[in-house]
Amino acid sequence: MSVLTLIPLAASAQGVSAEALAKARKDGEARVVVMLQPTPAAQAAAAKGIRLHPVVAPDVDAVLRALPAAGRARVTHRFARVPAFAMRADTATLARLHRDPRVAKVDLDVGGSGGGEPDYASVLNQVHQLRELGVGGAGMKVGVVDTGIDTDHADFTGRIVGERCFCTVGTGCCPNGSTSQSGTGSAEDDQGHGTNVAGIIGGDGTVAPRGALPQVQLVAVKVIDRNNRFQSTADVVAALDWLAVNHPDIDAVNLSLGTDTLFPGDCDNSAAWTQALATSVNNLRALGAVVVVSSGNQGNSNAMSAPACISTALSTGATWDFNGPSRTFLGCTEASTEPMKPTCFTNRSPTTDLYAAGAFVTAPGFNGATSSFGGTSQAAPMAAACAVALKQAAPASTVSQRMEAMTLSPTRITDTVSARTYPFLNCRNALHLLNPAMFEPIPANGSRPLRVPRPQATKPAPLVRPQAGQSPGRAPR
Repeated sequence: MSVLTLIPLAASAQGVSAEALAKARKDGEARVVVMLQPTPAAQAAAAKGIRLHPVVAPDVDAVLRALPAAGRARVTHRFARVPAFAMRADTATLARLHRDPRVAKVDLDVGGSGGGEPDYASVLNQVHQLRELGVGGAGMKVGVVDTGIDTDHADFTGRIVGERCFCTVGTGCCPNGSTSQSGTGSAEDDQGHGTNVAGIIGGDGTVAPRGALPQVQLVAVKVIDRNNRFQSTADVVAALDWLAVNHPDIDAVNLSLGTDTLFPGDCDNSAAWTQALATSVNNLRALGAVVVVSSGNQGNSNAMSAPACISTALSTGATWDFNGPSRTFLGCTEASTEPMKPTCFTNRSPTTDLYAAGAFVTAPGFNGATSSFGGTSQAAPMAAACAVALKQAAPASTVSQRMEAMTLSPTRITDTVSARTYPFLNCRNALHLLNPAMFEPIPANGSRPLRVPRPQATKPAPLVRPQAGQSPGRAPR
């Protein structure tokens, strides 16, 4: 019989690192790794020359049972033969770990090379931690109707599962020069806008900053030409119709586009083409997909473009994501910028649903590189990504409940021009509304793993609306 020898574990100074404590104080919690002191069993094994560490479940369970019941803590990783575990811990939990003689060290869990950090706009929108929360898009699918996608970009490898083109600008602006194209290569991006938008949703961080859902599948439909224009709303309707027929399992659709014609309210029945748009949006909703649309960049304080003005779509305006001096962008001049301040170029009306940070966002770019874009086009995919994560976290939820969870955000912003108040995307809060179990403290035995619930036969209860005096924008229908 072969003899396995154990590498002795050197006892280290007990304690929580200052960096972990500072992070928990700043953000309410910190992602940490907890290393345990060598146990008598481990030391005995080492003395016998055994390399394989004894099983650690009883030792980890004992530490977890001692954590405060009122603390906000969540175990994210447990190991069979490594005397450690990873968790999301608040300051109360860290304090107890610091006092536990069985704990050797507690430090921030860190990443390394192989993926970029999220863009700061995604941090403001609270979509930057979706992967760590277990809802990074695995098994989910999102449609991106735009200029197409850089199909061989390293940030999307193996996850583009469908392509189509409907582009009647001029004699045809599909990659093959026609007005319609299907199959591989039919949604190849020749402008860069769509690649940036797709990357905000689903870039994996190989080259550019990581997107919100680095595991999600992408379906790209090209309807916009190299000049960032589309000629016909029928192309947009065709794109949505094709998604409904060919990808009925789609979980969300993003449209970072809009007409030159603006509407002061819901436009579902304003014209034949808005009726067609409304029907195509409703078809996707019937399949369980949230349809997110940018509100437009003409700077109108009382009207939006189509399809944002469709009542059943989730219309999204943009805020800045940085502090800065006066800036002229997209035809308007802002005296100064600051995070979560509504941009002067954003279209908004009484029926605008949501704001999200969208200026500026660095994401995958044209020809395998990175790009930085700003506009309501960059705010919308933040909400689309959140919609996918909400469905992954609460599979039995309805489209209306997912939209409502986002618009019930406790973070509110005020547009000083119109004096209207709107919700600002806080995806973490929306996840908590639909699946609070994701954020519950660990149980007494400390044995519950991080998992997303399976679909249930019953639907979640209706969400609690804001109290009187709060203005969530338009209630989704």
